[in-house]
Amino acid sequence: MLRQMSRSANIIIAGGGIAGLAAAIALRQVGEEPLVLEQAPELREIGAGLLLGPNGCAILDRLGVLGCLLGSASSIDVPIWEVLNARGECLSRMKLPRPGEKSISTRRSDLQQALLMQLPRDSIHTGQAVKGVTLTGGTVWIQLDGGGEIQAERLIAADGASSAIRESLRPGSRPNYRGYVGWRALVDVCPSGWESGRVTESWGRGRRFGIAPTGGGRTYWYASANVPNRDLPMNASISSLRQDFANWHSPIPELLQSTREDALLTHPICDRAPVTPTHWGNHVVLIGDAAHPLTPNLGQGASLALEDAWELAAAWHRPNSFQVFSERRRNRVHRLWRASRWLGRLIQWENPLLCAARDASVRTFPGWIAESFLRNLLRHQPTSLTDP
Repeated sequence: MLRQMSRSANIIIAGGGIAGLAAAIALRQVGEEPLVLEQAPELREIGAGLLLGPNGCAILDRLGVLGCLLGSASSIDVPIWEVLNARGECLSRMKLPRPGEKSISTRRSDLQQALLMQLPRDSIHTGQAVKGVTLTGGTVWIQLDGGGEIQAERLIAADGASSAIRESLRPGSRPNYRGYVGWRALVDVCPSGWESGRVTESWGRGRRFGIAPTGGGRTYWYASANVPNRDLPMNASISSLRQDFANWHSPIPELLQSTREDALLTHPICDRAPVTPTHWGNHVVLIGDAAHPLTPNLGQGASLALEDAWELAAAWHRPNSFQVFSERRRNRVHRLWRASRWLGRLIQWENPLLCAARDASVRTFPGWIAESFLRNLLRHQPTSLTDP
């Protein structure tokens, strides 16, 4: 709690999610001791799964976390990614990891716990929401919700897509609703045929449904549907989703039947143009969703957050380190942000003729070319922490 910590610190990380915790671990590897402020009163299960591609797993390996997750009953290696249609016919089958690489499906809470295990308990302070920031000369003044202020030399903003720090320093930008809504849940079953790490995403007309086992007999599923007007009701019930996907291929109806109403999470799908630059002098820097929230269509939100955390640490002891970091990340972040938005438009098409043409194109497109394209799009070689 705040009363147990100093009112001043060298390095503060705002946000105890994946980006913030990963940054804290990476910075400790370069000799720093940052403090993490998390707005939630406790870090706990949020009922969601997570897919991490080879780029995210490469960072987890360097953070000392990947082995822990692969050894857990709640994580599973994912060698195969498939795109199906609503009837369950395979349109494309890809093996994204190259030899020696990993991609995993896990529970978000298990990844968070694995990251927390790498940090001293007294470096995490929960119940501390940052509501604003003021820069005065070489000092960062961090205002806390409910009163109180902390002085820091450097601040890393990892406070999510609705970042209060980003709004405080660059007001006026808001997340953009992309015209469709996502639902997701974890269920205590794993359908036959998916146990070995198979991940599928099925495309229909203005709808999709993804299935990813997370180990331990559990499955993470997600779905989306077009809701053009953000003012319309979005909180669909499980019963309405069961009706909407009743005629889709097995095991989609069965997974929905196994989902409790209180396990369902609803999210309007939004993104936000990446902020450029991501830093204010060498005092404040944005990472993860605070800097570049993207749609979930490439499954790259968590992986980009991990990349940010590592690359920030790799630049930390260079002159103008925040500027170096911002310049290193700009092109890659923008490329993935644009690709994810474009893919979302394609998947959410509703016109039956366009959908038929889309599915036929995906089915006939050589799988090795699609596989190579995605591998190159997602590929990231982490910078060595000892590079000059």
